[in-house]
Amino acid sequence: MNRFSNLRCGFRPRDIAPVLFLVVFLASVRSHAQTKSDQETPAIPKNQRVTIEFESFDKERGSVKLRLHNWTAWDIRIPVEMNFPGKANGLEIVKSAKAHPDGAEAPVRYYLEEYDPGPWMQTTEASGRKSPPDEPKHPPVPKFQRVDFMTEWWIPKNQSIVFEVPKEHLARNVELYVYLRYEWESLGTEVLDGPVHLVYFRGIDLPKKIQGKIE
Repeated sequence: MNRFSNLRCGFRPRDIAPVLFLVVFLASVRSHAQTKSDQETPAIPKNQRVTIEFESFDKERGSVKLRLHNWTAWDIRIPVEMNFPGKANGLEIVKSAKAHPDGAEAPVRYYLEEYDPGPWMQTTEASGRKSPPDEPKHPPVPKFQRVDFMTEWWIPKNQSIVFEVPKEHLARNVELYVYLRYEWESLGTEVLDGPVHLVYFRGIDLPKKIQGKIE
């Protein structure tokens, strides 16, 4: 006869109780730790955005001032030209990268591209009348050259800087954009490796009365 044939294994209730207590205790500790960790994780604030807004129109200079506003929870960097005639030299611009006051004026580097301001939906009556009417013809998007010397300015959260552009750069068929980087990004503002962040302003975003003064 196999001497192991009658061997039986079992647990008595009083032997199982301590094991169950330990399992429940460990599960409770783990759950509490996860809940505490979740509570300590900072939530990203809502409505994080960077905007360009109309500031003013100078009829004599034929220019428009825009305000680039950092409405995020982080500092950002934007490219600025090293040339700021009549206002600052290159060294002064570099020194002001982090020392400028809120609302300071800067020679922000921006780019232009064509925008179609025509109506996104249009109806034509039997008479041939269109509603809304076609967009009038506009001059080509301006092309301009610049010396490729630039640096970067920091804009702290909830602060802004102001920059000026010729009014022709904000015709209704033109949109203007600026590169930017967030504080945790190590790449330069105009380095195209990795994600690229752009903030836009279009000619049609100007007040109607200002649009009427720009060809």
